[in-house]
Amino acid sequence: MTTIAPTPLSTQATPALFSLPHCTVIVSGGGRGLGLSVARGCLEAGAHVVGIDLLSLPTEPEWSECQAIAKASGLRLSYHVLDVSNAEAVDVTFAKIFKEAPEHAPIKGMFLAAGVPSSLSVLNSSIEMWRKVFDVNAAGSFLCCKAFAREWLDRNKVDGSPGAGGASIVLTASVAGHVANRQIPCSAYSASKAAVIHMAKSFAAEWGRLGIRVNAISPGYIKTVMTAGIVAARPGYEEAMVNSTLLGRASTGDEYRGPVVFLLSEASSFVIGADIVVDGGHAA
Repeated sequence: MTTIAPTPLSTQATPALFSLPHCTVIVSGGGRGLGLSVARGCLEAGAHVVGIDLLSLPTEPEWSECQAIAKASGLRLSYHVLDVSNAEAVDVTFAKIFKEAPEHAPIKGMFLAAGVPSSLSVLNSSIEMWRKVFDVNAAGSFLCCKAFAREWLDRNKVDGSPGAGGASIVLTASVAGHVANRQIPCSAYSASKAAVIHMAKSFAAEWGRLGIRVNAISPGYIKTVMTAGIVAARPGYEEAMVNSTLLGRASTGDEYRGPVVFLLSEASSFVIGADIVVDGGHAA
């Protein structure tokens, strides 16, 4: 009788596939909101976390709560101030992060949440505003991915096989990169996020066989401090966004911990160049 040898993942229990042991994950936008929520999820999954953000200090009490989780689990949580649109600063910071990662927990994952919104119509938009949005949302993602890949590939020579010790990058796109936002004018933001969706596919094509999987998530409307300003300035916007979803509500940052940890973990070992829409049915 012909027998089939165990596969690299067949010897692991399913819950273990969703864990992030013996690794460090970089989280951009990790000082608040979505990024900080996902940073917590990574810590809870067993990863050391390095947060990077433009904020001089991460928001409280969420950061202290994450520190408590890290301490209780014997994990490291650190923070670097970084403008992801500054090419030189990104290269220097990523080189430092990779160099300082624990030997027993090397860098294996990255989640990019840093971004800026825009809520101006085309006729009220300046080219300077468009460039700022693209500098952070698109160019910032490009710079971080490039720096991550350069540092990781210099240290690792593996293929894309499951269990081979590869890396995973997860970019944050948006449902607005898939469909026009009829609730609010945000063409610059939408176009930048559409670019991110295709960047995930293109980067995956370049690095997949070298051991780096690249995917994206496309969130719907999230209640955060950043979106609160847009809501306050536009009466009726939140209600319109909520009514556009099949669930009839907005999301919270915590609802993205699961999808991101899935994409960072071995549970998604055959998922690459994908974009997971997590929008409450807004685009359905």
